[in-house]
Amino acid sequence: MITLSIYKIIANFFRPFFFIFFLGRLLRNKEEKGNFSERRGFCKIKRPQGKLIWIHAASVGETLSAIPLIDELIKLAPDYNILLTTGTKTSKDILSKRGIKGVIHQYLPWDVKSYCVRFLSHWNPDISVFIESEIWPNILIETQRKGIPIALVNARITKKSEAKWSNFKKTIKYLLSIFSIIISQDNLSKKRLENLGGKNILMLGNLKHDSKSLPLNKEIFYEFEKNFINKIMLVAASTHPGEEGGILKTFKNLLSTRPNLFLVLAPRHPDRRDNIIGRIKAEGFSDCDFILRSNSLVIKDGIKILILDSIGELGYFYEKASYVLLGGSFENIGGHNPIEAARLNNAIFTGPYFYNFKEEYNGLIECGGAKVINSYDDLKAIKNLSLIKSMALESKNYANSLGGAAVKVATKIIGLKNENK
Repeated sequence: MITLSIYKIIANFFRPFFFIFFLGRLLRNKEEKGNFSERRGFCKIKRPQGKLIWIHAASVGETLSAIPLIDELIKLAPDYNILLTTGTKTSKDILSKRGIKGVIHQYLPWDVKSYCVRFLSHWNPDISVFIESEIWPNILIETQRKGIPIALVNARITKKSEAKWSNFKKTIKYLLSIFSIIISQDNLSKKRLENLGGKNILMLGNLKHDSKSLPLNKEIFYEFEKNFINKIMLVAASTHPGEEGGILKTFKNLLSTRPNLFLVLAPRHPDRRDNIIGRIKAEGFSDCDFILRSNSLVIKDGIKILILDSIGELGYFYEKASYVLLGGSFENIGGHNPIEAARLNNAIFTGPYFYNFKEEYNGLIECGGAKVINSYDDLKAIKNLSLIKSMALESKNYANSLGGAAVKVATKIIGLKNENK
């Protein structure tokens, strides 16, 4: 296949430049020092004796999807060892913050044939599982070549990705055929994968709906709690460039009638903190009006904004808030998962671009737990306390009605070994 041949040539061509690429990511805190060898398929950890399931979860979202699946796999097949690979440092941090024990972690090697062969020869998994939308040609081809069954679970594909892959129909059809089983997280992704040539695709629900509530870590926020009396919290979560300006402008306007309102601004990428500080000052706030979570949790008089530049601590603020504005939905990004915030009893507000989580938002909107706002000024709805209370209750009830995918997916994965004998 010409497209795959060209891909392999390009991957090999860039091998000498990977260290520069790694160094750049290291400086942005996306890699760990000393792990360049892992990215080339070398393994520091000895493979444990016995059977092994290898799960790949690229980033934070996929890792959160993997956690309930891992829990069910441990229950159903305690004799299997579990290897989890990720592509970012923050994904690994999620494991330690969630206290997941008995799982081996390694970074996925870059998609060069020799790196993939080295990785697979060391770990020699009995079953491999890719989460959501990870399709790396070399690692898939080499895994199949070793006779290892491969599952694509919680599969999700956006309209944009479908359009891109449509330009390489033969290639994507071949790559999808490598998977022993494909389990989509929603009917829309199932249809798109079928349009691209995928066969026998199941839809068993979204693994993220089986996730436990986000950890609250209340002991960490003892000082914050003491200084947070008589304030009302608005959480703007998973925000992206182009969104913070409108949120801050609206927040400033709301302060004129609700001076005790407090904004927690949690950007999708915490390393954007300097950019966000610039936006805060551009809206007329001073250095005395905000703090960085990484610097302090002491809320002195006059502090109006907390920039949550940390990972794994959002649960506490969801629990303290009554309303949450979810980003990635005012710019054409596709939105972010609203269920975590809904589960902790919040009225959910979103912009119009929530197509990546269409089913979840539609369910929340239908039951009255979420509201679409086409302009940041529409946030004035938070002044209606009876509406907010009703929305929060409905969103929590809806979130609690979801779940059950993890045990179904885990059962299918364990069955792969028998099916491929």
